[in-house]
Amino acid sequence: MSRTIRILHVLHAFSPGGLENGVVNIINRSPDHLVHELCFLSQGGEFLQRLTRPVRYHELRKHNGNDIQLIGRLLKLCRRPDIDIIHTRNWAGFDGVIAACFTFKPALIHSEHGRDISDPQGLKHYRNFVRRTLAFRAEKFVAVSKELYRWLRLTVRIPEGKLIYIPNGVDTERFQPGMDFTTRRDLGIADDEFVVGTIGRLDPIKNHAGLINAISTLNRDGNKVRLVIIGDGPSRSTIEGLLKKSALTPEPVFVGYRPDVERLYKTFNAFVLNSFAEGMSNTLLEAMASGLPIVCTAVGGSVELVSDGHRGILVRPGDDRALSGALGQYVRSPGIRASYSFNARRFIVQHFSLGQMIDQYVSLYESVA
Repeated sequence: MSRTIRILHVLHAFSPGGLENGVVNIINRSPDHLVHELCFLSQGGEFLQRLTRPVRYHELRKHNGNDIQLIGRLLKLCRRPDIDIIHTRNWAGFDGVIAACFTFKPALIHSEHGRDISDPQGLKHYRNFVRRTLAFRAEKFVAVSKELYRWLRLTVRIPEGKLIYIPNGVDTERFQPGMDFTTRRDLGIADDEFVVGTIGRLDPIKNHAGLINAISTLNRDGNKVRLVIIGDGPSRSTIEGLLKKSALTPEPVFVGYRPDVERLYKTFNAFVLNSFAEGMSNTLLEAMASGLPIVCTAVGGSVELVSDGHRGILVRPGDDRALSGALGQYVRSPGIRASYSFNARRFIVQHFSLGQMIDQYVSLYESVA
């Protein structure tokens, strides 16, 4: 029987997002000898409701700016004798790395899942200096995409012996191809409409404004395409304002956070991820597993998943005209849609299953503990 390993996950918050989705999957699908505990530097969120096993959590409610007292509260948690591993994520959770530097016992793992709009290319000198300087404390740095792995090795200059690549995975049983006409009708969408959809955190780095512009261009060119945006986040009011001003026809559908996203993918005819930067997008994995034709920007881990002209279409970030043209191809060619959809689903099932990801994290936790 394997010995119990207690892991303290340090995150900024637990609102809907790809990083948080990955943590939920790890906790829910781990073997019983891995005991998980959550520490939110800010506060929890909706994803606490998705946990299917009892998990202790702490909300530290970090103040804006530098919060010296936060490090003290973190240190108290990190020094508990029953904690075997501290697992921090992204720059937003780096306070956990700082606190861990004042402890000796728990092993430290730090993961990079993607970057925010304040540093989309990961070039801020101060941040990279801190990452590099404190790397001595970490057993491993996890990169969820090959692009992030290269960035950590070449730009941040983390020793290669500390680096490990664990790509995100997706539940290919939950996300399957098909069309859900009942849910379409619930959203006010007719059976014969062509729907372009996107699901994810509403954040400037996702460039929903460019997607709205691209759909507007399609409309002006005579293509009746319905835009559906699903999610929540800091850009919500801005996106709602842009949709009101856009005068799109048919009228776009805007839905906030929904836990039943596996049904919502089945209301789309095509999926768009229009980000300026990405780690490895969970929604892109879900859309491909759902057998949808993809248009996404050629950034981060997206280029690992979408082979241009085979498993979807890649466009340059910020190129609204190219995005419109790619979607126009799907509108005009059901054959291309069917071919790309089939190839995408098959690729994800073979290479990016959730089971593969969980096995790699379990092995990592066991090895560093």
